[in-house]
Amino acid sequence: MAEVRRHRRSHKWAFPLGMFLVALAVVGMISLARMAASGIRARIDNPKEREGYEIFLRDIVAHDPDPFDSIEGVPDKNVPQLLDICLWSILQSDDNTPDQFSMDDDGRMQVPKARVEQAFQDYFGILPPRHATVEGADFDFIYDPAKEVYLVPITAALRMYSPKVRPEIKKTGSSIELTVDYLPNSDFKVDERGRPAEPEAAKTMIIVLFERGKDSKGDMLYQVGSIRQVAGLDAVPGMTVIG
Repeated sequence: MAEVRRHRRSHKWAFPLGMFLVALAVVGMISLARMAASGIRARIDNPKEREGYEIFLRDIVAHDPDPFDSIEGVPDKNVPQLLDICLWSILQSDDNTPDQFSMDDDGRMQVPKARVEQAFQDYFGILPPRHATVEGADFDFIYDPAKEVYLVPITAALRMYSPKVRPEIKKTGSSIELTVDYLPNSDFKVDERGRPAEPEAAKTMIIVLFERGKDSKGDMLYQVGSIRQVAGLDAVPGMTVIG
């Protein structure tokens, strides 16, 4: 029987071509990884984004409320702290002036309860659990349940702290976890050249915000979900997670 020989056709260029394609794939993966890392860094180092958070947190941090894990779990005794934030935000809003409010016989502005409730919803997403007089070190914001107004003396605001949002931002869905330094406004310093220097943080807190849609200008609106103390600050991950 005649022997049938099968010849396997071989190409000398096949192996080098395969290696070349593998090399291209590896280079492509590295390039994509670098592009992704660059995108994440851009989000972390975006000062305009952090400035937007700081503007929203200005009145929150200024009055330094006690920490809470959820707005629904705020102890009853701490509710006036949050009402205090809302009242100050109303009084210092750009579109508010004292003559927009009626005055009582003692020269105090009468801020309607409905305005405070709106501010509370804007900050915390719910109506205030209750209305109450806010007792301060130098003056009180007295709640008058009969007239349903807050009686507010005309006075300047004393801001204890200003917020500085660190680059460590963690995003999961509509949740935004911020690491916020509380900078004391009374701690004025200058550098070796006599220029104003940023004070050291008095403390650092973790503040969780939730996105609640956009306003008529297209800017994102937020509400506060929780404020808690930092446990092991060095362990806070320095990266943004976009979920």
